[in-house]
Amino acid sequence: MTRRSWLKSASQLLGGGGEEGYFFGVQLVIHAFGKDTLRARLAEVIADPDGTLEDTEAKRRYLKRVVALLIEQEPYWSQVFWDYKTEREAAEAEFEAWAAELSAGTATESEEMSHAVDSAHRLSSEKDYVAVTIILLLSEPFPPAEIEQETDYWSTKSISKIVRGLLLINPEAVLADGVFVIPGNSEDGLSEEDLLTGGWSYLRVIA
Repeated sequence: MTRRSWLKSASQLLGGGGEEGYFFGVQLVIHAFGKDTLRARLAEVIADPDGTLEDTEAKRRYLKRVVALLIEQEPYWSQVFWDYKTEREAAEAEFEAWAAELSAGTATESEEMSHAVDSAHRLSSEKDYVAVTIILLLSEPFPPAEIEQETDYWSTKSISKIVRGLLLINPEAVLADGVFVIPGNSEDGLSEEDLLTGGWSYLRVIA
């Protein structure tokens, strides 16, 4: 199940001048366990109609629902990857790169939301994990991601601060965003084998 909202051309959104632009992206792997209802709940939240409305209050409600569910699952966060770009051209490029890769690797249309597994990411039929990704192109900085000590990048404290910080984003500063769930349907999941050998080597264990 995937929801993409406000995914327009980054360069068009930011304009060709010297405007500031910031990229923030985070991918959280959650230990959902084989029979957990998390995937179905994520599917329901991401399908919220507010996710397609270009309205600041709708954006606020939508992001709050997604983040609230992630915070609820904090004890089960397993692995993570995140990045933050503060230079306009780098932010544009990073947003478009993440959006293109995630769109290509997950289901994005209703016709694709079948019971079939997402073969680009699956090596096993086990369903223990689910990966949730949030990407944002912003016109304002995102202070929670301004972490100076590299040793703190992957700590539970830092990841919790970052995720909770999403609730404080000014919705008017959100130029484009996307929320993605892998695998691409509400009943499937990822196995530990998938995460070890299925192209997920960039993930870091949350310490």
